Amino acid sequence: MCWSILLFFYFFIFAFGVHFKGGTITWAPIDPYDNRTSINITITQSYLWTLTHVQCSNNVPTGTSSSSSANLICVADCLTDGGYSTAPINILTKCTWTSSSLDMMKSEASKQTTLSAGAHFYLAYKGGDWASLHDPPKPGLPWTILTYIDLRKRSDGLINTPPVAKFVSPQYAIVNRTVQINIPVSDVNAGDVVRCRWSTNTSTDECGGICYPNTVPYSTTLSNCTITFTGHKAGVLYAVAMQVEDFLNSTSNTPMSSVPVQMLIYVQPEPNCLIKPIISPLDRCLEVQVGDLISFNIFIMNLCTPTVTQIADFVVSGDVTGMSRSNLTTSPTNLSLSYVSFTWTPHINQIGSNQLCVLAFTSENLQSDTYCATFIVSNSSNRCLTTISTTITSTTTRTTTTSTTTRTTTTSTTTRTTTTSTTTKTTTTSTTTRTTTTSTTTKTTTTSTTITTTTISMTTTTTSSTITSTTTSIVTTAFTSSTTSTSIISNVTPTTTTNAPGEIHTNFPRLSSLID
Repeated sequence: MCWSILLFFYFFIFAFGVHFKGGTITWAPIDPYDNRTSINITITQSYLWTLTHVQCSNNVPTGTSSSSSANLICVADCLTDGGYSTAPINILTKCTWTSSSLDMMKSEASKQTTLSAGAHFYLAYKGGDWASLHDPPKPGLPWTILTYIDLRKRSDGLINTPPVAKFVSPQYAIVNRTVQINIPVSDVNAGDVVRCRWSTNTSTDECGGICYPNTVPYSTTLSNCTITFTGHKAGVLYAVAMQVEDFLNSTSNTPMSSVPVQMLIYVQPEPNCLIKPIISPLDRCLEVQVGDLISFNIFIMNLCTPTVTQIADFVVSGDVTGMSRSNLTTSPTNLSLSYVSFTWTPHINQIGSNQLCVLAFTSENLQSDTYCATFIVSNSSNRCLTTISTTITSTTTRTTTTSTTTRTTTTSTTTRTTTTSTTTKTTTTSTTTRTTTTSTTTKTTTTSTTITTTTISMTTTTTSSTITSTTTSIVTTAFTSSTTSTSIISNVTPTTTTNAPGEIHTNFPRLSSLID
């Protein structure tokens, strides 16, 4: 019996610990307005594994029921865990996605539990071991993935909903080249401020054996949820652990929740083609109605020569519940163009924001930037039109410039004024005698002067001419087909992107154009 237990433990560590590639744990209240004494929440676990060593099944990581007793455990503030420890949640998850080209598997599980109102505690998945990490190697490092749950009411009267991080592990970095790895994060609570920080092992262990800077190069930094990383030796694995936290406003320093992000970074040799693939973004208007079936395509352009490298995989790092997708397909008429088709019928409980995040990999493991699209689900009948239009071969821009013709008439009027000035000159002569009689003689002289001004009117007319010029600019790319099409997703006017010389359009034709 003891031997069988030891063998199973060894098998679990070797087969599942060494091939653990990271993950996250998050949670959300079923009803953030709930005022009852007991609150229902959903706890979601999402982990990544090496496909060739972990079976894709309904009870990952074991593939059997042997570890059905392994649970997420409370590690701090357990006196206020709201009753969680009496009915803990199992660590078993369900295989949701695999990639043979990346040797990767993703498993997830969302499980509901009921806790006392006002509960707050730290919940963790503890295990081991990570694969051998760093240079020189550091084997056998344990993992701790920790989330902070707080059901106390916010100042706005709501129960908080934590942020969500969308990522894939491992991330690939080219040797001796600095790469910026952005972790897309979102928060359903409008106005919340989301920040990222390195996980720590101080009062509470958040990161096991991969706490910063234990398993990354010394120059690695984290800012605005973006990791700046440079690996100097090919073939080496590194691991990062960070916490994504939300705050009520920009001045607050007290997080309302904390969500872990743990992942690997693999340093690979320089590939034959260094140009990463491009994912064509959907139009900005993505409003959809509850119960309406929508379909759309996401296109990926391979900017390398297809005979050198191809688009090998398309990964959904953050999916939307109920959204299905096709396999990655290469266009039969353009080997540089690939696409994946999506369909989705949103449900009433998905009203609000729903974020889809994807990225693509070449056959040399060169990855695209992560692209995220946020769908707004509502009960409104107002729909919007998403137009995807592309000219692959060339883009012709015709510009007409017209100057406005203005006819101006200016009238200048000069008025000559007649002024009459009257001058009166008075002379008084006084004669005095020695007698008591005085005689006074007054002489008055009046002079009148008249000045006359003549009024002259002059009119000036100015005319400006109209000048129209037409400029034609042609930007030619390396492709041979030209297609413009419109697909209905959810009333938006299509936008036109002006490309600089040498750039390639990142809007691509819809699926029907490629098949016809």
